[in-house]
Amino acid sequence: MTVQVNLRVPPEVADDLDRLAAEEHLSRIDLARQILLEGVGRRKQALALQLYQEGKVSRSRAAEMAGVSLWEMMDLIDQAEVKAAYSLREAVEDIRQVIQSPARTATLYRRVAEEPPGPPDSSHPD
Repeated sequence: MTVQVNLRVPPEVADDLDRLAAEEHLSRIDLARQILLEGVGRRKQALALQLYQEGKVSRSRAAEMAGVSLWEMMDLIDQAEVKAAYSLREAVEDIRQVIQSPARTATLYRRVAEEPPGPPDSSHPD
């Protein structure tokens, strides 16, 4: 099912749509639909990243909000270099996600194996 959305844009935007649509051999409406869907997806991801960085949602919840898998969200967090505390609650949610999709567990193992070891823990004397 689809819903019709009508909107007004400045003439320059309509001209740009027409030029791009011609270059891509699409109709104006098909190109506008693609751009809108891509933009909504990026906006959802940006909001999820922001809320995760602010500590308001877990990675699992951010992934749900962004409409991506937990693994894709982890990649987005890495790409955006977002630093946030990793809570026990979040670890439990991540484990639940892994249990629910065991096929993706191999991806997690590969990611962990590829990560370089961190600096030695200076809090424990040798």
